[in-house]
Amino acid sequence: MILSIAIQVVFNILNAYIDAYRILKNKTIAHWINLGCYGIVVGIEVYFLKMVWWMAVIFCIQAFLNRQNTFDIPLNLRRGLKFDYMSQDKPPKAWWDRQEYRIFGNNGRLIALTYIGLWVVSLTIIFIIFTQ
Repeated sequence: MILSIAIQVVFNILNAYIDAYRILKNKTIAHWINLGCYGIVVGIEVYFLKMVWWMAVIFCIQAFLNRQNTFDIPLNLRRGLKFDYMSQDKPPKAWWDRQEYRIFGNNGRLIALTYIGLWVVSLTIIFIIFTQ
């Protein structure tokens, strides 16, 4: 289980560095390709860990929160921005950024802290479930 989560972290950080490079070179980011590749990685992990459906759901929630923390924060830092940077576009271009703006307003720190807190909770649940 720890290896699976570590693979997600490494994938996200590498993806953040690639996207930061593309952004700094004024190239577009393929959000749906990024999401699809990450979904394949997580899907392979679910398959090889032979999870029942409810464990897979919890694992996927953890994977989503993992992505929000280990992709967004490194992406911002690599671009020379604050860890809690939010797009200044009104509305933001990315669909998920628009949802975050609708829920949290322009408070990037609250978004980051919420994702970090929820990720810790999801990791705790996963480790309790998988160590039974």
